[in-house]
Amino acid sequence: FIAAFDTPAKITLQAYSSLLKAHQVESRFLVRQALDILLPVLPLRLGQSAASTSSSADASGASNTGLPAWVVLAKRVLIDHSSSLALTTHVYQLIAGHAAIFFPYRMHFASNLVGILQKMCLTHSATSETRTLALDIMDLLLKWHEMLEPAGSAVGSGSVPIAASAISSTGEAVGDMPKDPSTCVVGGSGGPNATASDLLTEARRETIVGLLLRMLCLVFDFALKSNLGPRALDLLTRYLDTSKWPPMHLRLTFFERSVQQIESQGMNQQLVLHILTVLSAVTAQMQAVWFEEYYGTLVSIIRKCIVVDNGQVQKLVASMIRQLYEQAADNERLDNSPVVSELKTHTETLIGKNLQDGTNIFGTLLILDAVGEYTGEQFNSYTPHLMKLVLRCIKDHNSHAAA
Repeated sequence: FIAAFDTPAKITLQAYSSLLKAHQVESRFLVRQALDILLPVLPLRLGQSAASTSSSADASGASNTGLPAWVVLAKRVLIDHSSSLALTTHVYQLIAGHAAIFFPYRMHFASNLVGILQKMCLTHSATSETRTLALDIMDLLLKWHEMLEPAGSAVGSGSVPIAASAISSTGEAVGDMPKDPSTCVVGGSGGPNATASDLLTEARRETIVGLLLRMLCLVFDFALKSNLGPRALDLLTRYLDTSKWPPMHLRLTFFERSVQQIESQGMNQQLVLHILTVLSAVTAQMQAVWFEEYYGTLVSIIRKCIVVDNGQVQKLVASMIRQLYEQAADNERLDNSPVVSELKTHTETLIGKNLQDGTNIFGTLLILDAVGEYTGEQFNSYTPHLMKLVLRCIKDHNSHAAA
């Protein structure tokens, strides 16, 4: 009704406030549906008028001066019930589902959004729903970051684009708002000098990346038994992307613990493949100084995974061995270190043994292809074994063709 007909501001605000406080599980779906309908028309029904004087500061002492009343109400619910996720889940879902509407007020919610992620992801009470919401929030922060880039000129002047969701589902602008939200500006964006780096600071980005790594490496039910694993991996890649962010210096503690746990369970192929996939996504964004510090750890992980007879695992192992050889070739100090000598000796011995015994040929050839240009004259020692392998393959092919 409020969305379709002009309604007094007081009634609209009361309905909105009641919905924000309605946290009962049995009515959550209807509450969320009602908020999704109501929120896009709030700027029209309530205008951009600031909240009352009594609401000028919230419980944390932060100033709400200049914020619309509907923004203050949402912020107050999150702060007043910050200790209970059950009372605020629907509010976080509302914010995550309406990125454009809350974009002008992002700095007033950023701390709450990042601060609640660990409780959503890693506590004993975490569920598939809360973890999905956590990924939605991580994605929301990236969307806001991307929205800031084309809005840079507006942000610099103390203004931000108005919410794109003020446009109705039919494509018509609500009220007198133009269809192109970039042509409108709204004050109170969280500071006249707010920039993309203020939203996703280095500390916040490190917190998010750490949570993603812990979920992917240590919570196997999340990573393998739900459809959230690939999405979390995609978010991790986007948060580490060195074409958009400064390089991040990550520790490999989670990977070491995970591989130890998998090793104690008999090197399950699915788990090994998952961990190597995540590790590959991380190493692809790391710098030379990082490889030099964690070279020994990476070699240890690879040596434990190289024995797994699985085609996909062997592809990842070969790719990472190529990375390690490349890093050593570009770093003379690293190339002369014992850990590199140990890796080369182990790899070359393994290649020779597998070619001679005819075991794990697919993985062995992948590794040989990865390190061949770095082995020098050692490659010549593999030639007799490779010729025997080729002749055997030709013989098998001809016998099958004749049959």
